[in-house]
Amino acid sequence: MNPLDRFVTVIEGEPLASTEVIAKGVRVQHKNVLALVRRYAPELSGFGTVAFQTRPRRAGAHGGGDVEYAMLNEPQASALLTLMRNSEKVVAFKFKLIGEFYRMRQALGQREHSLWKQLQALIAKEVESKVRARFGSYLMHERKRDIPYYQQEHRRLETLIQPPLLQ
Repeated sequence: MNPLDRFVTVIEGEPLASTEVIAKGVRVQHKNVLALVRRYAPELSGFGTVAFQTRPRRAGAHGGGDVEYAMLNEPQASALLTLMRNSEKVVAFKFKLIGEFYRMRQALGQREHSLWKQLQALIAKEVESKVRARFGSYLMHERKRDIPYYQQEHRRLETLIQPPLLQ
């Protein structure tokens, strides 16, 4: 997946932002953003592992070799943005990126809530099924106990009915 496709990308359930997206958003060279990440990597690692990755350079792009970038979680991206000078474009991008992280967390939360509701509905159906099975089993067991009584009563009533017919 290309890290420039979205502001925030969900990878393994966690919203992440690429240093390429951040560089593009604040309109600075990506190498400067990477340098800032490397300089403060120990501090950023306090919020989780800083995931450096590489991808092939785009066709037609200048230079050769692979492009290195880092995927940052919300606290890392926010901390990195606080280290940048507050020009108008940086401030505007800070709000956009933080808003996107918030939106993504809400979407993930709603998905989890929906899955939770589906799980609860499944559990309710399963309990209902168990109750029906137990009740059905109980009724079947009760029926088996009653069969001899019904058979005996049936014979008794037939015996009482038949003599008047023969007379």
